[in-house]
Amino acid sequence: MKSKIITKISLITNPKHFDNLVAHLFLIGITSFEEKDSSIDLYVKPEEVSGIIKSISTNFSGNSLDIFVEEIENRNWNEEWQKSIEPIIISNKLVVYPTWKKEEVKKYKGCIKIQIDPKMAFGTGHNETTQLVLELMLKYLTRKDKYLFDFGCGTGILAIAGIKMGIQKAVADDIDEDSIDNAVENFKLNKVYNKIKLYQNSISGIKEKNFDVICANIISSVIKENLELMYLKLKPEGKLFLSGVLREEERTLKTHLKKKGFKVIEVIRKSEWIGVYALKD
Repeated sequence: MKSKIITKISLITNPKHFDNLVAHLFLIGITSFEEKDSSIDLYVKPEEVSGIIKSISTNFSGNSLDIFVEEIENRNWNEEWQKSIEPIIISNKLVVYPTWKKEEVKKYKGCIKIQIDPKMAFGTGHNETTQLVLELMLKYLTRKDKYLFDFGCGTGILAIAGIKMGIQKAVADDIDEDSIDNAVENFKLNKVYNKIKLYQNSISGIKEKNFDVICANIISSVIKENLELMYLKLKPEGKLFLSGVLREEERTLKTHLKKKGFKVIEVIRKSEWIGVYALKD
């Protein structure tokens, strides 16, 4: 039986640390929450409270953080969150929207349209890291780019975007079963299912190579650990689009990219995050 009570955890910090707190939540695996003007609210099961608070308070050190906990009547918070989702416009060239906004987005003439029905916060186009990669792809993909690998695909949005930008075929992978199920649904929703091979596997288990493009919107530690494999899977002068990396990690990432044989072409920034476009040197 579904519990009638759920716990609300409200996180309040200095406004100048707000974006950093959001970034921190993503890094520790918390991707579903409600942002308000003065707080971030999480809705969790009572038995999860102590572990979540310990993880947040232990790792978010050095910044002022107040945590308030209260028990409230359980409702379908995910459904209510979904209702608040609005279309996202990227560079006036691409729009990401949920099914229930299909009529509304008809006014965006000439835009690439990607339909994502949110079941997770990350990868819907509403988080800055996805926006950064999409912006770079729109700027740098050309007709010569035919083969794409979406490493750690999540909802599959980057593979979908690549196909709709002119990529002929793609490979996508993720280790999370829920992400795989969500990606399959989104590939079918956007009518690109037959152009994308999807694997529930790590990059080391992917045999395909000679990609024109690799996209990776994942945490920086995973990016750094797998730069050599990404290098080997790219064609000479292949394109690499990265995000999931905090601004404060920019210099370190650039150093890693150079050591592994990449040339950084452009870095763009949004909130606490960076997006990177690099070439296999």
